[in-house]
Amino acid sequence: MRSRPVSSTRFSAIINILLGVTAIVLPYFFGTFAVMMLGGVMLASGALALLYADAARREGVPASVFAHWVRIIAGVVILLWPGLALWVVAVILGGGLLLSGITGLTALRDAGLVNPPLLRRIELWSSILLGAVLIMLGAAGSAVLLGVVLGVALIGNGLQQWRLSA
Repeated sequence: MRSRPVSSTRFSAIINILLGVTAIVLPYFFGTFAVMMLGGVMLASGALALLYADAARREGVPASVFAHWVRIIAGVVILLWPGLALWVVAVILGGGLLLSGITGLTALRDAGLVNPPLLRRIELWSSILLGAVLIMLGAAGSAVLLGVVLGVALIGNGLQQWRLSA
């Protein structure tokens, strides 16, 4: 009997699922890797945009290069210090979660509801708690969060590929 070869789509699905599980098991590594990939993409896209702007300038078209240089510098900084980028993400995300929870609780109080929905209060307090934890953990917290989110996304993508390959 001949075995049926595994299609490239199913092979890709298996790889995505395995990478997703690995990202959930090793979230700090994958979170840091994802941020470094972002830095590489920013560096490369800034360099290409700079080349395009230079070619446009040679043709007499006025083209600004400031944004391209900012993207290149940001890419280099992210590649050299991924922890700094992860820390900034933690502060921005954590601060946003804190503000979201506080404004939501304030809105509930100002609405004058005698007994607001329990799930809504849990959601808002959880937002405040997660925001505070994310800020306290800093770069490690955002790397772990990014790694877990990346892992779940890879698993979902792999399962979708597997389903479509059948």
